[in-house]
Amino acid sequence: MAYGIWHMACQTYALNFFHFHRSPKPALFTFLLPSLAKLSDLSAIFSSRTRHLSKLLLAFAPLLLLPYSGSLQALSVQSQQVIQGSAPYLSIDGVTKVASMEDLLGIRLPNISYIPQGANSALYPNATIDQSNVNTPIEMSNITDTFADIQTIVPLVNYPEIQLNDLVVSPYNYGHDDDGDDNINATGQLTIKWQDKNGTDITGEVKANPNKRFNLCDGPYKLTLTATAGTLSTQYGVPNSSTFTGNAHSYYISGNMNRPVACYAQPNLAYDDHAFGTTIWDMDGPNWVLLKGFKITNNSNIAENFPTTGSDRLYFYLLLGGISPEQVIAANGTTVSAVSGSGVSLSLSKENTQHWAIDLERICRTCIRGGNLYPGGDEALKIVLKGPSINSSNKAFSPSLFKLYSDVNHTKLLYSFKIERWYISQPGSTVRYGYADAQNFCRSLGNGYRIPDINDYTNGNGAGWTEGLSGRSINNCQRKVSYKDISGKWVGGLFNEWGFTANTMNNFYEGSDWNLSIGNNWANDTGYWANSYNGSLYSVYSADGGIVLQSSANSHFMACVAP
Repeated sequence: MAYGIWHMACQTYALNFFHFHRSPKPALFTFLLPSLAKLSDLSAIFSSRTRHLSKLLLAFAPLLLLPYSGSLQALSVQSQQVIQGSAPYLSIDGVTKVASMEDLLGIRLPNISYIPQGANSALYPNATIDQSNVNTPIEMSNITDTFADIQTIVPLVNYPEIQLNDLVVSPYNYGHDDDGDDNINATGQLTIKWQDKNGTDITGEVKANPNKRFNLCDGPYKLTLTATAGTLSTQYGVPNSSTFTGNAHSYYISGNMNRPVACYAQPNLAYDDHAFGTTIWDMDGPNWVLLKGFKITNNSNIAENFPTTGSDRLYFYLLLGGISPEQVIAANGTTVSAVSGSGVSLSLSKENTQHWAIDLERICRTCIRGGNLYPGGDEALKIVLKGPSINSSNKAFSPSLFKLYSDVNHTKLLYSFKIERWYISQPGSTVRYGYADAQNFCRSLGNGYRIPDINDYTNGNGAGWTEGLSGRSINNCQRKVSYKDISGKWVGGLFNEWGFTANTMNNFYEGSDWNLSIGNNWANDTGYWANSYNGSLYSVYSADGGIVLQSSANSHFMACVAP
């Protein structure tokens, strides 16, 4: 920003130059000034010692002809009249000026830009005013798009914030001044925050892995850009600063919807570590996700997909991404038959995940947690198993494979699983049976039904049983999909997959034949006879998969399994 009056400064310099070299007397200049028109007479006034100044006088003569004050003293004082310049400003492209902090809150996608209401669209070619929300998010154009494909004013390496002063200097050089003043300084900062659909801050994850693809199970994502109030200033000039007021804007962004996914398979969430508020029982398996259930990592890997076990009218919820329950039903129908195997079908409906309410204080006097631990409410596809029960005329079962698709042509697989073992329970919560009764009951069902082994119920170890999860010494199950070990023997069964199988407490598996009766000792009330092992009798409890050594004189519930 230039200021002052240049020609007056030059007059002052010229007059003072004469004063310094010739005479301390002001009268000399009163003599010289009227006679400037007669430059040829100047040589007669000066002595031969100063003749060399004549050329300098000729050079400065035009300056002395310019208008000046009548007071020589006034001419020696610098003028205070100010020339107005322009204030420093921000520019991302070096041309378009940033008029407000809103201008810094835009985002660039591979094929389009989005800006908040009121921002300068010239800064963002092909910009669209953002109107996204959680229900209508911005959809990425390709299934291969990653977090790095969304550009903001905050560089990835600086997540989660950058000082505005770092942007006005190299390497960004967003600070500009048209009058040439340098040393631009700025105050204020810009921050970025990424959140998944559950509100979890994932900014650190995005910074660590920017090439991660958008996951429909975790979206829509919320991207919030915030700019604090700040200033932009230079050392000299008038004006020498600009001010900005703070602002913020949030975008909702989804991955591409062309490839829908199954995200979680949710049976009864009780029990897990969340129920007890501690990890000492190690109930959460590697793919068990708090409040969601089993995380699906491969929709076609039936060896790892829930469930591998089943029983009539047990049900689970499939949580989806990029597709609605209605669309899945439209593509598959309300009843789904097995691709292979026999005896079981699926019933599909839309239903929000239920409130898996439990009151541990009511059923366990040593437990300290209770209340609304599993609130539910997520939109989901409800899948009910329909198969042989105690009242079925045909109780035959063979391992059954199921596939669900996201399209009516059944070319896009959404989820698949295989039920390898089928269970029939003797209903009646007030009736207990001896071990011999259980043997007779299973034989009466025919079709290969038998008393379940311990590993048909649980993957825990305890009371002399050591064929559960390898290296695990805790006498309860872990929420993990059952699998076969290298010998072909099952590790785990019904309770580690389906959780607390009950039909009377808080509507756990309402309508099923699995029992629960609350008494003084709730664990004994949920025990089911298991097949003898090494000459001893055992029972396994549906609440936590715990194993207890038993006597033939005791009475418990009974269930059977095939094959």
